[in-house]
Amino acid sequence: MLLRLIIKNFLSFDDEVQFDMFPNMKRTQLANHVYTDLCNVPVLKQAAIYGQNGAGKSNLVKAFEFMRAFALNKDFVKNIEIDKFFYLLKDSASKAPISLSIEFEHNKRFFFYEIEIGVKNVVKEGLYESLPNEGRLDFIYERKDMEVTFAKEVDPTIMDAIKKLLSKNSMSSLMALNSEFPIVADERCVLAGEWFKTKLEIIGVHSFLPTLIELLRDKKPIMAFVRRLIHRLDVGVSSVNLQETDFDSWAEQHIAIAKNLPGDMDKVKSMSLSTNSTPVLSINVKDGVRKVYQLIFDNVGKNGFIGRLDTSMQSDGTLRALTLLPALYYACKLSKTVVVDEINCCLSPTMVKGVVEYFAKTEGTNGQLIFTTHDNQLLDEKDILRSDEIWFVDKREGASVLYSHNDFKEHHTISPYRGYNEGRYGAIRFVKLIGDNAQ
Repeated sequence: MLLRLIIKNFLSFDDEVQFDMFPNMKRTQLANHVYTDLCNVPVLKQAAIYGQNGAGKSNLVKAFEFMRAFALNKDFVKNIEIDKFFYLLKDSASKAPISLSIEFEHNKRFFFYEIEIGVKNVVKEGLYESLPNEGRLDFIYERKDMEVTFAKEVDPTIMDAIKKLLSKNSMSSLMALNSEFPIVADERCVLAGEWFKTKLEIIGVHSFLPTLIELLRDKKPIMAFVRRLIHRLDVGVSSVNLQETDFDSWAEQHIAIAKNLPGDMDKVKSMSLSTNSTPVLSINVKDGVRKVYQLIFDNVGKNGFIGRLDTSMQSDGTLRALTLLPALYYACKLSKTVVVDEINCCLSPTMVKGVVEYFAKTEGTNGQLIFTTHDNQLLDEKDILRSDEIWFVDKREGASVLYSHNDFKEHHTISPYRGYNEGRYGAIRFVKLIGDNAQ
């Protein structure tokens, strides 16, 4: 479970902002949207983030992506242009470090992870066990530049190994290094890393899971979940199946595609072929035999006719929905925190409502759904969204600010939909291209 994310000097965010999943316990609306069994720490089930184009909604999602990548990939910062991630619209740009912090729960234990990154070095990295009921943090390790301190005593040889690893790549995270080379003798460090790896799922605006075919092939419960729901989306698809074909037979029928494959296919154990980021084929070795897998959709035609069409014949909306259905499964069944950027991308308002409503109204969920959106119709769905599950991102003097609908003291009968469209909460612009001097 995510508790909160704190951002400062990152992309469009200058001053410190906090996004959190803490409910207003005075509100009785949709009480089942509050998880209350985590050591008496109430946490919200979902959050919707609104804002105009360019306000910074996607940058909030990128903060999640940045922290996850930093925690899991020791070469992440080395392989990016870090100077582009600072807030740049000020004279002192990049003089202060990027500052990101995240608090989360995993296996009934709470953690607080913070990083400060400068242009040339990791200024600070700290992992703490959070004790919310006591209002304090117990440090697990703290790193300032190249100096590391541990809560538990570390053997001198291990400490030397850590220093050597950091000296080879000073921009690496200790958490990522420990994931690759288990050197920290503290199980809490492993637990925290597990959350980033297994419990935080991020879906971008145009991302279509590159491993979707493999996912649906190998995870039968997810495939069953997708099949059960896809026909309810009303996109003309009654079901989806995975077609398995012998590689040589497939290659004979698809010469144009096959000739562009690597020449040493005999050495390839697994690969995916994509068109415009959409996975079309997956080639894998099964029982020593090379197989080709592709998704086949049962599309409904006239008089109930079923046509079997592949991925290339589906609409962008169908494919986007197909990406979101596994995400729903993660949030409903696997206790993951799922962050979706622009959930309305390629989807109609009714489809967006259907997806969010499914998660909101499904009993027994144990995960979280956090999404950015332009679909303001959801704001009028009081049986889907609590008022404290609504957030806004706005631009003020060139910098993004973040705040909750809960900050506005309004009677529960007042419609957030109307208030937002009237500009009462900010985070919206009324565009008028026609002026007095229009040509």
